[in-house]
This record gives sequence, structure tokens and C-alpha cells, in this order.
Amino acid sequence: MKICFLALYGTTNEICNGVQKDQNRNIMTHLKKVWTDFCKALLVEAKWYNSEYSPSLQEYLHNAWISSSGSILLVNAYFALAHGMSDDEVAYLETHQDLVYYPSMIFRLCNDLGPSAAELERGDAPSSILCYMKEAKVSEEIAREHTKGMILDLWKKMKEKCISHSAHLPRMFLNITYNIARVSHFVYLYGDGVRVQDCETKNDVLSLLVQPI
Repeated sequence: MKICFLALYGTTNEICNGVQKDQNRNIMTHLKKVWTDFCKALLVEAKWYNSEYSPSLQEYLHNAWISSSGSILLVNAYFALAHGMSDDEVAYLETHQDLVYYPSMIFRLCNDLGPSAAELERGDAPSSILCYMKEAKVSEEIAREHTKGMILDLWKKMKEKCISHSAHLPRMFLNITYNIARVSHFVYLYGDGVRVQDCETKNDVLSLLVQPI
């Protein structure tokens, strides 16, 4: 744990120092908050698993959008923008968490669609699919369709929010918001493209980043 913490501490400080130098802004408070919230969310899932507790779907989702790590990605991306953000824009984002919530939730639900029910049963945390199967007493297939429906609804809401907030936030950040959600569909298109390095995801990454056009 000390090794992991020191690596995180060093990287976070390096990011903060870079932003301080380029933008004359101290972002440590913002990064500390998202990492603290993320670790607390993981701890909740660990307690659920070790106590064999099965949360309701709503209870699961309330915690899962944070444990998806989407908020960490977005907050880091926000302060990494080349031209820096004004204090008003930072304050605006803090009071409009929906621009962080929606892509983070899409990221989580796409993740949940990756593994099969058998894999989820022996996994390390509940999932939206298992929670809905137990709560509604339905099959895995029905639960997956329900999750896909939630993802579609989240996309609609996220697009509406991006349009309504476009006058207050940089277009570049709104593009990042879209792309965080889009990449989750790619990573989990053929299952879990992170933990299970299957051929489809591997070949797609190679063709995009490694092999010549």
C-alpha cells in the first residue's frame, strides 16, 4: 500500500506542479477530492463483497459512478487543457456535476456489460446487471437490455447538458466529456477489454496506434 500511495502521491504532485507552472493555479484540492472519493467508493464495494451484501440498483449506481474513475479522468483532463481555465469556469463546473456524472455513469454501465453473469458472480464487486437481476427477478438477458436502455438515456441527457452548458465551458472540454463516454463503448465492445486482453480489442488498438496506415 505504501508503494502504491507513493506512486500516486508523486504523480499527483507532478501534475499539480505542472499546472502551477503553466497556469499559476493550485489544483491539489481538486485532485485530492476526486482521488479520495474514488478510494472511498472502492472501499464501499469491497465491504459489500466481503459481507456478501447485495445492494439495490439505485444504491449501487449512487456509488458506482464514482468508482468508475470517470471523475478522475475528467478533472485531470479539465486542468490539463492547453490554455487553462478561468476561475469562473472552474466554479461553474463544480456546481454542475452532471457533466462529470453522465459520462462517468456511461463508463460504469459499459464496464458492467462487459463480463458475463458467471464472471460477475465470481468477481470482486456487484454490478448493475446482477443488482437488477436480483431486484427485479429477471434473467441476465433482460437485465442487459435494461442496462443498455439506461446507457441510451444517459447519452440523451448528456448531450442536452453539453448543449446547455456550451456557453459556459470550453468546447475542448465538452469534446473530452463526449470522448470519455465514447471510449467506454470501444473498450467494452467485445467484453472486458482491460482485464481480458482479447484479440478484437488488441487488434483494434494495434491498427489505430501501432501499425502503419
